[in-house]
Amino acid sequence: MGSFDKMSVWPVGYFRAFSSWLLRNRKTVSARLATINAEIVRIGSIKVDYLPVETEEGTRRTEERTGISVTTGSSLQRLLQAYIARGGNPLDISPFMSPDCVEVLEKDADGEPTKTTERYPYGGVYAPVSANPNEPLQGGPNKETGYGPFPGGFIQSDSYFPARRGGRGQSPVADETVKMMHQIRGWANQDIADLQNLEWQIIKLCDLKEQLLQEQNDVLIQAFGGVLTGTGSLDDSRFDPTLQVQVLVNDIDRILYETSPEGTVIGYKANENVAFLQFTFADLPSENRDPLGC
Repeated sequence: MGSFDKMSVWPVGYFRAFSSWLLRNRKTVSARLATINAEIVRIGSIKVDYLPVETEEGTRRTEERTGISVTTGSSLQRLLQAYIARGGNPLDISPFMSPDCVEVLEKDADGEPTKTTERYPYGGVYAPVSANPNEPLQGGPNKETGYGPFPGGFIQSDSYFPARRGGRGQSPVADETVKMMHQIRGWANQDIADLQNLEWQIIKLCDLKEQLLQEQNDVLIQAFGGVLTGTGSLDDSRFDPTLQVQVLVNDIDRILYETSPEGTVIGYKANENVAFLQFTFADLPSENRDPLGC
């Protein structure tokens, strides 16, 4: 068995070696944050502009796209240039929305936003529509009678075709349509594949940046915020101090090992209650052959 493969049950010595390795490895976090930040800058960002509409609740954005911009000199810029050179329309790749770009202008007495400014449609999130099946439809081609397809679960997006064609059912002429489309585009399949490959590279690079931002702003801050250089302070309103790595390690150490009256671990000797714990047990001599006991 490999190292770091023990999760639900393990000998007490394994946890000591495991936690010791992790805590020693904290020295790489600052350099890791610098690398992440440099990678985020290298990737760049794409921003799509949407047509604004003023309402009583503030500025809303329609799905009508009015422009697109990309960070100069970035990897995304080079990919977009290659995509456009092949005849692709960058506005067809993705909406490139972000859910954390809503500005709250006014709040009610309960602190709920009453007036906001959106940068992206629907606040930057595509979500299923909620609807009561016992109430008549308020819009669409059947709004006068109230009859029509139940919209519950439809995605609130112009690109969600079932909502626009009246349901999720398959077209009665689907087979014939597919055959014709295949015949029309068959000669250009390789060119289409090359264009789609560029689309996926752009999307995957945007996904990578999102993952890096989460690691930088969430994962590492929750693990070591306020403890290591570069992580900044820990915002107690956003993160739980009891879930920091060193706190969790200390909590488990006090369960596994003998402690002083003050609660400090002494000697890393398994305490007398280990035999009653269901997730851990004492070490055997055969397990003491390398730092991780495996």
